[in-house]
Amino acid sequence: MHRRSRNSPRFGPLVAGLAAAIALVAIGGYFLGSSGKPYRTAAEFPAKQYLEEASSLRGNTYRLSGSVINSISWSPDAGRLISLQVQGSTSPVPLVIPARLGNVNVQKGQRFDFLVEVRDNGVLYATSLTKS
Repeated sequence: MHRRSRNSPRFGPLVAGLAAAIALVAIGGYFLGSSGKPYRTAAEFPAKQYLEEASSLRGNTYRLSGSVINSISWSPDAGRLISLQVQGSTSPVPLVIPARLGNVNVQKGQRFDFLVEVRDNGVLYATSLTKS
């Protein structure tokens, strides 16, 4: 009767699989992690183009970073209208923060990152916001 030779376990495929899993986790962490700009999948807000012809941007969504200059108006139903100082613009940009986002305290001088939508007549509406 023949004896079977005893093979030692092969760790090569196991090590390669483990290395691939670690690489995938690292890449996923880079793209999904909190480092970097929020809303990075949206296009950067074209402030100069907005100030020249706001209605041409209707229906588009952008990311916008800016400092609150002033709170212009507030309504419990409609939300808050603020003016922002946006990088790349010397003029303030108006922005409506709807009432559903009213749980965030927005004060003069604070910096925020917004996800905005350009609606009818070129009015900017915040769909999401985070403090920066």
